[in-house]
Amino acid sequence: MTIDMGGRFIATVLPLMVPLVVLIALLQTLVAAFARSYREAQTHLGLLQLIPMIPSAMLCFLSNKQQLWMFAVPLVSQQLTILRLLRGERITLLQGTLSVATTLLVVALVFHVA
Repeated sequence: MTIDMGGRFIATVLPLMVPLVVLIALLQTLVAAFARSYREAQTHLGLLQLIPMIPSAMLCFLSNKQQLWMFAVPLVSQQLTILRLLRGERITLLQGTLSVATTLLVVALVFHVA
């Protein structure tokens, strides 16, 4: 098995990951803003770092059949996209658009709260 992480891979993954990076930064800002002390913020941010492990664990227990709704869940959609690309499979425009759109929707909600 060969893994091709060339220009096509990067050109596909980068636009899908940018909204996720913004979401994570906003979540960290939100947690820090509502913390009462530096120590409390540090504790909550440590727990926040565990959240990205949930999709990995969830995908291990679910069947390998990927469904369209999975591409509407931030973190899960990015993980599925990367896994599909590493296997040499293609993602459809609908899957990519759904991933970016739902992540941007959650970004807007978190931004509003923060």
